[in-house]
Amino acid sequence: MTTWLSTTAIAVLSLAAFGMGASAQELKGPEPAPVGKSLQSEGGVRIEHNKLARPEKLPNYREPEWVTKLVEAGKLPALKDRLPETPLVIDTTSVEGAGTYGGVIRHVSGARPQGWNWAAGNIMAWGGVEEIVSQCLVRNAPVWMLTPDNTEPLPQLATNWEWSKDGHSLTMHLLKGAKWSDGQPFSADDVMFLWEDNMNDPNVATWGRPGAYGEGTKLEKVDDATIRWTFTQAFPAATLYQMGYQKMCPGPAHILKPLHPKYNKEATYQSYADALSPDKTPWVTMGPWTVTEYRPNQIMLMRRNPYFYEVDDQGNQLPYLDEVQYKLSTWEDRTIQTVAGSADYANLEDPSLYLESMRQAQTPDFPAKVIWGPRSLDWSVFPNYSTVCGVRSERDKAIRELNRNLDFRRVVTQGIDRQALGQSLVRGPFIIPFAGGLHPESDFGSPDMAVFYPYDLPGAKAALAKLGFTDTDGDGIVNWPAGGPLGGQNLDINLAYNTLYPTDTSLAQSLVTMLREVGINLMLQPNNTELVNLIDSCQWDWVVRRGDRYVQAPVMNLDYLAPVAFNRPEWHRGTPEKPQELLPFETELVSTMRQIQSEPVSAKRNELLQAFNRKQTENVYQFGLISVPAAILVNKRFRNVPAGTPVVAYGWGEDGAMRERLFVPAAEQGKVPELAAGTLPGIR
Repeated sequence: MTTWLSTTAIAVLSLAAFGMGASAQELKGPEPAPVGKSLQSEGGVRIEHNKLARPEKLPNYREPEWVTKLVEAGKLPALKDRLPETPLVIDTTSVEGAGTYGGVIRHVSGARPQGWNWAAGNIMAWGGVEEIVSQCLVRNAPVWMLTPDNTEPLPQLATNWEWSKDGHSLTMHLLKGAKWSDGQPFSADDVMFLWEDNMNDPNVATWGRPGAYGEGTKLEKVDDATIRWTFTQAFPAATLYQMGYQKMCPGPAHILKPLHPKYNKEATYQSYADALSPDKTPWVTMGPWTVTEYRPNQIMLMRRNPYFYEVDDQGNQLPYLDEVQYKLSTWEDRTIQTVAGSADYANLEDPSLYLESMRQAQTPDFPAKVIWGPRSLDWSVFPNYSTVCGVRSERDKAIRELNRNLDFRRVVTQGIDRQALGQSLVRGPFIIPFAGGLHPESDFGSPDMAVFYPYDLPGAKAALAKLGFTDTDGDGIVNWPAGGPLGGQNLDINLAYNTLYPTDTSLAQSLVTMLREVGINLMLQPNNTELVNLIDSCQWDWVVRRGDRYVQAPVMNLDYLAPVAFNRPEWHRGTPEKPQELLPFETELVSTMRQIQSEPVSAKRNELLQAFNRKQTENVYQFGLISVPAAILVNKRFRNVPAGTPVVAYGWGEDGAMRERLFVPAAEQGKVPELAAGTLPGIR
């Protein structure tokens, strides 16, 4: 407890004075976590790790005929000079086979790109854009297809790796001879620039931080195609997963380095973050397609990258599809357009659309395949625990201390009727109450890994009164105890949420009504953009968030789950100058997280994850709300969609389906015209 609190406030709020035996005794104890009926589609691909994606030299390579004509015209180097010495070979025997070149896939995004400097934390519009534009050392999303004997990440920019005998060193071999989409060489220098000048620079709002790789971890360049990690712990196998999506995903150093303040005296960190605005196209990537056109609030166009480093098992350079279109609209519109046939892919993840979508799916002319997955989507309210970031007033201090009080968190979580929340969104078997934390419906999950506190309105009101909060002015809202810095004021708490997502809005509005019955006044703080900037500022009380980062493979996102780095998790940020002031149970969570990071045996990691989740749900680290299944909608004209593709498991379904090997038979390609047929990025 910090020293600003008055003696009266300390007496009221101290955890020592009001532990589990005081206020919590008014509340019902934990119950078994709810379990719902599975809607998951049967079947699924299972393939060996070294077959799905493997570095291999093939005797011959091929490309689309129209690209070969550009080579013959002298506008592009020959294919053998564009591919790396050893390409990544992607299996097609486990799906429908080698594809046909040509065609387009139409996506819809409800977000907007901030820019193309993902090394500095730019958002690139979500909805599968990030997975196309930013390639990483390893690839996580398709891991769901692998046989259980080896589910470590797949190669991407790093083709293979080996541990030293003592387990403290990991040597990774990069794509030798690979090139960026502008023809410039990719090398270890790109990786080192990301690590040294972005991830290790606290002034850059990069997605990954060194803390996710263990204290004292070092990275060095061995040669242009080799890097070496050095760890203080032996065999921290879980760190491999931290080298995937949004983490170890280098940008083109030959473009970014001259814009960085370390190398440009006229630059600032803000100018570095903002330098590559969305209209700067074609952008440079290692991905299968490259952004070639951007029209604000209308469309983002991507064309095939002629330097892409993957081929299929017959030597055909991927991707098969020549074009990707992203209509810039809303997330709700993504599903609506896919159901209507004017878009080709959607994650059906808005519960309000489930019943109508299922009804239409029964009609013969429904344009999409529907693939249901487990309950891997959830919504929670995250309270802000930080005492060192974004605290501007006595009120901020008081709210943060209240958030850090377990008895108060019990009041809140047991004042929420989760069953009513779910049924208000959609009737039927879709939604179940969620305790918060990690998902029981996962490859490591178990029914007993969550501590679930049931709805108990009378107990919540009584426990709040025990904490000294009573309605002294008769307006239905409890007041802060007299004698403290906010004595006599209403207990008002700001609740931020994203209006881009209909479910978030509905949940936020329902919570206002429910918690008012407890005596807490939630003041809605709607945001019509992604919440990244608000979260980073630390200037918020509570926020409604969908738990995208906690999905079914938390081993990839350990730094988002506990304070192992100064800027994680989102709900408890520190600063570069001052780390978080950890609560006792958080210290235990960090200790468990370190064990997970260094545990090479997956079965033991799973046990640790379960223990981690019991501890965080016992302490109500978040106010869990609801958990729902989701389905992938893919237009029926596409081939090579893997059976059983989940919306989200080790990554989002867009990448889990491996879009570079999706294809449309030639006879069906004319149904959807390409907008920039016959063109390549930067080539006239």
